[in-house]
Amino acid sequence: MIKIKPQTRDDIKYRVKWLNDPTVNKYIGDTIGQCTTLKKQEKWFDDYKKVKGKKFFTIYDNDKPIGWMGLSNINIANKNADIFLAIGEDEYRGKGYGKIALLWLIDYAFKKLNLHKINLGVIENNIFAIKLYKSVGFEVEGKMKDEVWHDGIYYNFLSMALFNNE
Repeated sequence: MIKIKPQTRDDIKYRVKWLNDPTVNKYIGDTIGQCTTLKKQEKWFDDYKKVKGKKFFTIYDNDKPIGWMGLSNINIANKNADIFLAIGEDEYRGKGYGKIALLWLIDYAFKKLNLHKINLGVIENNIFAIKLYKSVGFEVEGKMKDEVWHDGIYYNFLSMALFNNE
């Protein structure tokens, strides 16, 4: 059973594990494929706790942490935010856990925070993520060609959005 909990200091060790996993980090972060350390993630968490425009959550299957997700750049005046999601445990990818978590986060953004628009960015060859985002209503708003450089290749970057039309 999926549970969603606000991220805590205890979750840092999972972030380190997942961010250092090449299967996970090949699509994540400002510099895809980069690794991290416990010290860097502890600093990240301390900085995160000081910022009001972010809400990060850990995704659990019962009591097992399996991923994380959140909203950043939350702008209450403009009623928008950026969204992200990552399933960190290999055996949970492609089995619907991400979709359940994403729907929970969308509901949180639109109903609890009263947002009008949710944005996300995704590398164009991340086919599974794009399929997931489209399945819940996200649409491509723009394409930035050769935006991301990784392992000697440039990748296109898609900007996607979902609107609260209720």
